[in-house]
Amino acid sequence: MPIYEYKCENCGAVSEFIIFNEDEKLRCNSCESDKLTKLMSAHNTAGLSQQFEGPTNGGCCGSPNSCGAPGSCCSG
Repeated sequence: MPIYEYKCENCGAVSEFIIFNEDEKLRCNSCESDKLTKLMSAHNTAGLSQQFEGPTNGGCCGSPNSCGAPGSCCSG
């Protein structure tokens, strides 16, 4: 059973719902509005041996004072 996040267009609250049936009518947990927008969620997989490390403050090579643009320093 998937869990989805929805944002209420009336009050802006974000709510999570476990969807048992696709025909189910969802309502905001805060204001009971049915004006909900489904949000994109990050995929979560357990058991990964490596984790993504976000970008650094350096240039394209990830080191300070590098060229700062894709190209020669970024290619293999």
